[in-house]
Amino acid sequence: MTALSIVQAVCAAQALPIPQALFSATDAQTIEMRSLLNRELAILKKWPDTYWRKLMRDHTFTTTATEVQPSTSQPADLEYIIPSTSWDRTMSRPVLGPMDPQTWQAWKARPILTSVLYGYMLQGNDFYTAPTPPAGDTLAYTYISQYAVYAAGDTVPTKPYFTADTDTSIFDEVIVELGVTWRFLSQKKLECDQEKATWASLVQTAASRSKGLPVLSAAGPAWSALAGPYTPQFNFPGPA
Repeated sequence: MTALSIVQAVCAAQALPIPQALFSATDAQTIEMRSLLNRELAILKKWPDTYWRKLMRDHTFTTTATEVQPSTSQPADLEYIIPSTSWDRTMSRPVLGPMDPQTWQAWKARPILTSVLYGYMLQGNDFYTAPTPPAGDTLAYTYISQYAVYAAGDTVPTKPYFTADTDTSIFDEVIVELGVTWRFLSQKKLECDQEKATWASLVQTAASRSKGLPVLSAAGPAWSALAGPYTPQFNFPGPA
């Protein structure tokens, strides 16, 4: 279903006038509906403790021997980096992070900061590393993208929100339709408990099925058993 067809379905179910266009419309009801549609999308993208499979991306860049890495260190659609997914593929070593501010300051306060590992922290629009990494290494991580909408003809999401009648999203249309419905009813001070409960149940189910779950082991993460030049596990070191 497209952005337009979702709003049309909501209006039909509520016995409201059915719009023939969404983003070119000027009437108050259609403007309200498209606002609720994008609000629903924003909330689904940020559903707590969920890495939506279709929002997950891998990113690689080449390090420089500087504290602040180049602009290529972050893709344009970066929402956040999934913790403990950063690796220096050249050296086959984990890159610690993202560090919290307390750990970062503890590292920076050392008279001489040396480590077999380096860590990173996102601050402002910059990607900081400490100690300074070697130049020319390939650093990779998995991140969550802001892009959840397909433009017509796209095979991957290229937009953060709906902006055209023909846009579609990564999320199940029934979930989006129910979300817009209960938000509309709530905004009009009408009964919406049933619609909201059904929506929440469907979102929870979709979140749990979004991707496969790993096999847990008391021996530690599976990657620790992989052959390679570097296998020990490290915690963030405290101040010296």
